[in-house]
Amino acid sequence: MFQIGDVVKLKSGGPSMTVTQLGLTHGRVECAWFDCEGNLKTAFIHSKALQEV
Repeated sequence: MFQIGDVVKLKSGGPSMTVTQLGLTHGRVECAWFDCEGNLKTAFIHSKALQEV
Protein backbone atom coordinates (compact mmCIF):
# COMPACT_ATOMS: atom_id res chain seq x y z
CA MET A 1 0.00 0.00 0.00
CA PHE A 2 1.01 3.64 0.08
CA GLN A 3 3.64 5.19 2.35
CA ILE A 4 3.92 8.78 3.55
CA GLY A 5 5.80 10.71 0.87
CA ASP A 6 4.57 8.62 -2.07
CA VAL A 7 3.52 10.60 -5.13
CA VAL A 8 0.06 9.57 -6.33
CA LYS A 9 -2.69 10.63 -8.71
CA LEU A 10 -6.37 9.91 -8.92
CA LYS A 11 -7.01 6.97 -11.22
CA SER A 12 -9.20 9.34 -13.25
CA GLY A 13 -6.36 11.88 -13.65
CA GLY A 14 -5.55 15.23 -12.09
CA PRO A 15 -2.47 16.70 -10.40
CA SER A 16 0.31 14.75 -8.74
CA MET A 17 -0.22 14.66 -4.98
CA THR A 18 1.93 13.62 -2.02
CA VAL A 19 0.59 11.21 0.60
CA THR A 20 0.84 13.05 3.94
CA GLN A 21 -1.11 10.85 6.37
CA LEU A 22 -2.11 7.17 6.56
CA GLY A 23 -4.37 5.04 8.70
CA LEU A 24 -7.46 7.20 8.52
CA THR A 25 -10.93 5.70 8.77
CA HIS A 26 -12.65 3.96 5.87
CA GLY A 27 -9.44 3.43 3.85
CA ARG A 28 -8.79 7.11 3.25
CA VAL A 29 -5.38 8.78 3.08
CA GLU A 30 -4.59 12.47 3.23
CA CYS A 31 -2.98 13.94 0.12
CA ALA A 32 -1.43 17.37 -0.49
CA TRP A 33 -0.70 19.22 -3.74
CA PHE A 34 -0.21 22.72 -5.10
CA ASP A 35 -2.92 24.23 -7.31
CA CYS A 36 -2.17 26.26 -10.46
CA GLU A 37 -1.79 29.42 -8.34
CA GLY A 38 0.74 27.81 -5.99
CA ASN A 39 -1.65 27.36 -3.07
CA LEU A 40 -1.25 24.22 -0.95
CA LYS A 41 -4.37 22.05 -0.99
CA THR A 42 -5.19 18.91 0.98
CA ALA A 43 -7.91 16.28 0.74
CA PHE A 44 -8.86 12.95 2.27
CA ILE A 45 -9.17 10.42 -0.55
CA HIS A 46 -9.97 6.71 -0.49
CA SER A 47 -6.85 4.70 -1.29
CA LYS A 48 -8.71 2.65 -3.94
CA ALA A 49 -9.16 5.85 -6.00
CA LEU A 50 -5.39 6.48 -6.13
CA GLN A 51 -2.48 5.12 -8.11
CA GLU A 52 1.24 5.63 -7.55
CA VAL A 53 3.00 7.85 -10.10
